[in-house]
Amino acid sequence: MKRIFLFLLAFQSIGVCFSQDVIDMAKFNVKYKYIFYPDSNRTTGAVVTDMILQVGSGISRFSQLTSVLSDSLYYFCPEDRTVFQKINDLYNAHGGHVFSRYNIYKNYPRKGDIYFLTHRGSEKLFSVLDNERIEWVLDSKSDTVILGFSCQKAYASFRGRNYIAWYTSDIPINDGPYKFRGLPGLIVLIYDRKELHRFEITEVNENSVNTPIFIESDLSKYKELTPKEFVDVFYAENLNFLNRVKKGEIPVRLSKKDQIKLLKKFKSWNNFIEKF
Repeated sequence: MKRIFLFLLAFQSIGVCFSQDVIDMAKFNVKYKYIFYPDSNRTTGAVVTDMILQVGSGISRFSQLTSVLSDSLYYFCPEDRTVFQKINDLYNAHGGHVFSRYNIYKNYPRKGDIYFLTHRGSEKLFSVLDNERIEWVLDSKSDTVILGFSCQKAYASFRGRNYIAWYTSDIPINDGPYKFRGLPGLIVLIYDRKELHRFEITEVNENSVNTPIFIESDLSKYKELTPKEFVDVFYAENLNFLNRVKKGEIPVRLSKKDQIKLLKKFKSWNNFIEKF
């Protein structure tokens, strides 16, 4: 059931145009584990997704590690006839969760902007331009060591949640996972006080050979939304997908019993990271 379920979720991301532009070269690659509960009532277990922050000279990208790997496969092996199968295999094995299937670009298209892109199905594409500042409160009296880095604590509220963050000035990059940024050092750990969403660093690499930061070439296909509009549409699209499975419009090769379990699980996903 798990493999079929992952394929269903991968199906929502594959089938889009893979034409890409290079908008910067990554000088740092920072890997995170994103640990979250899709259901705010925790009736289902936590989901763990491998994410990566690529930091360039002016622009950064935060996305699933799978997305970066698939983009690289297509970009560097365009004549390989097996590339789509390889990408499909990646998503089947490490497809991640719909709550973490996005690309976030900071300082794009202008410095200070955050550009959020996501796919829902083969045709529904959404973009969100966001420039809300996060007001941090620094706690100079708290310190710890994470992954060998000396870290300090900070607090902030963002989109309906209160966060605790640990950042390190050992890496003087005022960036971090998701839309979080603006601290005097790289954010290595951040979580909300209810511990429903957590990003924790697993690896930092400074590239001796710069690697591309990709973005899709034709952004005119994306429907532009505000952050609140996106969250509303996000849940509406979840419900639409659920209804299409129920009607048999999206084939699910599961027993009736397993279909009921799957749909119940999908319906419980009510806990996207941003709340309005």
